[in-house]
Amino acid sequence: MPYTTQVTVGTTPTLILAANRADQVVSLHSSSGIIYIGASTVSTTTGYRMDNGDKITLQLSDNEALYAVTSSGTATMMVYANIN
Repeated sequence: MPYTTQVTVGTTPTLILAANRADQVVSLHSSSGIIYIGASTVSTTTGYRMDNGDKITLQLSDNEALYAVTSSGTATMMVYANIN
């Protein structure tokens, strides 16, 4: 079942997609600001950088969650996920 949301990301790791018991395909769109994505310990030095306007599609294995963080202020991440 598809799931869509907008997440406001700040300077501490923010959950953008919760872990699920099944694999998930997630499409992300950084719609404002620079956002770094990764595990719960994501930081601006360890995360995958997404500039304003960037889009990416990832497949997450079961029980994997996705987090995001910014270097300052807040930014918006658009999320579309589908459970396989």
